[in-house]
Amino acid sequence: MSSLVYNPALVRRWMLRGTVFLVLSATLIIAMLTPLEPIDLVYYELSSALNVAPEVMLMVSDILLLLAGFLIAAALRTFLAAGRLMSNRLMAISSFFSSVNHAVNRRGLPSLAVAGLIIVFWHVPSILDSALLNFELHWVMHVSVFFAGVLIYVGFTRLTLGMRLLTYLLGCKGMLILGAYLLVSPVAVYGSYPYAEQLEAGTAMIAMCLASDATIIPLWVRRYFSKH
Repeated sequence: MSSLVYNPALVRRWMLRGTVFLVLSATLIIAMLTPLEPIDLVYYELSSALNVAPEVMLMVSDILLLLAGFLIAAALRTFLAAGRLMSNRLMAISSFFSSVNHAVNRRGLPSLAVAGLIIVFWHVPSILDSALLNFELHWVMHVSVFFAGVLIYVGFTRLTLGMRLLTYLLGCKGMLILGAYLLVSPVAVYGSYPYAEQLEAGTAMIAMCLASDATIIPLWVRRYFSKH
């Protein structure tokens, strides 16, 4: 038995939380990383019903893949947190992962930087166009974006809540810059999509970023001044 105090209620709460994270992540993985990719059918129906460009749905796909990776990492950490109260072995495993993350991932910057590079890499026009035309490369893109979500969670474990909110805002600005570029570019940036759909996608990116700012910035400012 672990040297920590065993708390059945706390263990049940962590196990329930981890199970919810795992189910949500598994649902996204099945929908987006299986050969049939049933999410594509949903995207097609939504794209037709909402009259939005397929490129907008691709952006949503990236966000969902990041979320799937984030959730599965959160599930694993939650299960380990529960397990360390029940087993000395699980406590040792949890402590080992925590110490490695603390030693290698200083302030969360390495994992967040790698996640950012993965996302930027797949949005280079020539690379994204190739991924959309090649199934194997398209699958590799999905898996690597999923892995980027895992890295984002690992980085967030080294940050305070205020820094997590700030990091999210900074990352959102990358989407804002890309969206603005798609709007002002006189030619189609991505060869797989016509110019009209590019304008739609750029507008959607800017709108999503502004909506995030309107939600997150007041919360971050409130937390910042409540501590000063």
